[in-house]
Amino acid sequence: MAEHDGARDFDFLMGRWTIHNRRLRRRLAGSTEWEEFESSCVARPLPGGLGNEDELRIADAGGYVGMSFRFFNPATQRWAIHWADSRRGVLDPPVVGAFVDGTGTFEGEDSFEGRPILVRFVWSRTRTEAPRWEQAFSDDGGETWETNWFMDFARAEAAPQVAHLKDFQVIELRRYKVREGQRENFARYFESFFPEAFQQIGAIAFGQFFERGNPERFTWLRGFRNMDARAAANGAFYFGPLWKEHRSTLNELILDNDDVLLLEPLDPGRGITVLPAVDPVREPAGARGVVVAQIFAVEPGGVSALARAAEPAFAAYRAAGAREAGVLVTLDVPNNFPQHPVRADGPYLVWLGILEGDRVLEERFAPLAERSSQALSATSLLRGAPELVVLDPAPRSRLRWL
Repeated sequence: MAEHDGARDFDFLMGRWTIHNRRLRRRLAGSTEWEEFESSCVARPLPGGLGNEDELRIADAGGYVGMSFRFFNPATQRWAIHWADSRRGVLDPPVVGAFVDGTGTFEGEDSFEGRPILVRFVWSRTRTEAPRWEQAFSDDGGETWETNWFMDFARAEAAPQVAHLKDFQVIELRRYKVREGQRENFARYFESFFPEAFQQIGAIAFGQFFERGNPERFTWLRGFRNMDARAAANGAFYFGPLWKEHRSTLNELILDNDDVLLLEPLDPGRGITVLPAVDPVREPAGARGVVVAQIFAVEPGGVSALARAAEPAFAAYRAAGAREAGVLVTLDVPNNFPQHPVRADGPYLVWLGILEGDRVLEERFAPLAERSSQALSATSLLRGAPELVVLDPAPRSRLRWL
């Protein structure tokens, strides 16, 4: 038997799901207007290991039912995926492909409004509790792609818990400089005292990391539901008993904590997913994987144009095995907790991704990131070369490879 049996690649999808959809109102028309709606899905295997099917009930446009049929070819280790829905009663041409390191990419030929196109499906985050499906079209033979539909899945039985741990729309990317040789000690203090404390007051520590190539950097991501919640949570924490007890110890280790980007999702579906806390029994070695942040210093007024120009690169990252963890942009509002400064030299766009390990980073992701950096630097949209930050998750970082 082969080491990897591709026939099992869609096992993650079996069962009942609730889905949040985000779709472009107009496709292949340069549109940037998105619509959002809910749907539900039940997926089940077909007899005899032939493949699987799912039944999708979509709430918009008066409601309709769609079905996907997925057939696995054991000789080629590839899947063919067909779609039909109750509006047209036609089985669409298949998209064909396979999974690499938990990310599935499937492409095929189709037509849209009477013209030939290529269609791409990407399944990502398949080893988490929140898988994502996305669809992209190309009308120039695959030279450029427009991603036009995202589906974010949550187990139907787990929806209340997932709902509780989402919608953190205000995000801080905090890059601390700590004393030489003290980074691991700082991380141990931080992870021992603070993640659950933030959660108790309505904030979240998405993840905390060691920056590669910069042994003095401890970097972490924190989220709040909105700016009012940011002020309230920071006030409760930094004037509360836990910080009062430990602030002297932590402050003694910090040389600088002012390198902070105040961010928000590029659009509602591209915020940071809150992954489950590290399980000390099932994950005794702690968080694994590699997190990458590509930081773009954008010319004023150019964020939307840069996001459109960078989208093909982001799609290539996902196809190469990176799980997109968020696309964030500068939140240009007054700092309502001035005790904690934030940078005012924006705007910035930040792409976050999670990789399984160094092999994917070095062989697949890094060459793509270098090419995209050069291509985007050649435009008039950036104030400087993009910065690629490679982050090793600290032992209890939520943001990690699952």
